[in-house]
Amino acid sequence: MVFRIIIIFVFSFFITGCDENKYVPPKTDINANEQPDQQSWNPVVSFSDSGKVVAILKAGFIAYYSKKGLTLIDSGAKVDFYKDGNIVSTLTGKRGVVFDDTKNIEISDSVKVESSEGNTLITEKLLWINATRKVTSEEYVKITTKTEIIEGIGFKSDQDLKNYEIYKVTGTFTK
Repeated sequence: MVFRIIIIFVFSFFITGCDENKYVPPKTDINANEQPDQQSWNPVVSFSDSGKVVAILKAGFIAYYSKKGLTLIDSGAKVDFYKDGNIVSTLTGKRGVVFDDTKNIEISDSVKVESSEGNTLITEKLLWINATRKVTSEEYVKITTKTEIIEGIGFKSDQDLKNYEIYKVTGTFTK
């Protein structure tokens, strides 16, 4: 029974294709008395596009709420992002939300992104936009590269942290 629920849950994440680039967060106010439709401990969820894996999410616990159209992530989250079959970056954080209609992933609390080229991003909340494979945040961010450290409030980047913009820059340091 549990295996069947996990298979159905994982299968539901293989369906992608939303082409909206604008992020509109749904309400995530889950009532303490509200029970999830499905729960899973230590799940591995794949996100794909045209048969190619674009991200793999691992979490300590997830709870699916069909009426809210979202999946809550708790007890640690790790997302590996892929490009041409290779991991280009890894996102970690303590909790998050997967929005069912877009398959966007929002991770919060001690968020860190490490690229395969050695760039590191630290923030408190980050959104991965599935349709564009971009990451964005409106929070304080710190990006460390081989040559510099940049801090600011808000940013946008490709998922492998190669091309990024930082808004309201508060500090730039050259190594």
